[in-house]
Amino acid sequence: MPRPRKPSFLVTLLALTVLVGCAAPRDDAAEAEWDYATHGPATWGDLDPAYVLAKIGGSQSPIDIATGDVIGADLPPLRIETHLVPAHLLNNGHTVEAIAPGGAVLGFGDHAYELRQLHFHAPSEHTVDGEHAELELHFVHADGQGHLAVVAVLFVEGENERAGLESLLAVELVGHPDDELVAEFLPVDVSQLLPESLDYYTYDGSLTTPPASEGVRWFVLAQPLHLTREQIERIDSVYYSNNRPVQPLNARFVLTRR
Repeated sequence: MPRPRKPSFLVTLLALTVLVGCAAPRDDAAEAEWDYATHGPATWGDLDPAYVLAKIGGSQSPIDIATGDVIGADLPPLRIETHLVPAHLLNNGHTVEAIAPGGAVLGFGDHAYELRQLHFHAPSEHTVDGEHAELELHFVHADGQGHLAVVAVLFVEGENERAGLESLLAVELVGHPDDELVAEFLPVDVSQLLPESLDYYTYDGSLTTPPASEGVRWFVLAQPLHLTREQIERIDSVYYSNNRPVQPLNARFVLTRR
């Protein structure tokens, strides 16, 4: 069971939640209902013609990263420039997004992508040599033409509490669909959510939720971050079991920078 929360932090956030209220209801009338249970991943491709790639796509995500099969290549390093932005959490019914435009710019060679939002999956969606991490954090970026690039960070259990997660631990206060929290005083600091090393595995994949659109460039960082059991349980209380199973690699290759 999670240990008692720190009351001063949560009381302050609860008061703020009352002030900003909840999001207006979403209009999902045009989208087929999907989830991770009754209408789970095995059924997504049959729920709506718009989701058909979840069933027939050949470049789907997530995948298992078999480290013995990764190919070293002449790839540029990742560059991530971070900026503080106010916390804006939105429960979309499948996960809690931290909407963070301007929170980071991802550079890859001469290409730049701006951060749009970040969110957790628990347990991890990608596996490494068949093993899940406790959590996986996705930083979803887009360039000026709408092309997507996602940086994934894996989290495992450790003894030391990780600082800088206050904004994301506030997910407890947006635990229901359409709950929204805007906290001007509580910044999202992307720099605290990245490991020291930006070494990565990269491959061409898809969104891991419907419509499972392909053409997404993935960067799964090789170095995991550590969270305490209490921090993991606080995030699990909202997110747990929102991970799509790994998909076939098919004719793709996973590359790393040599």
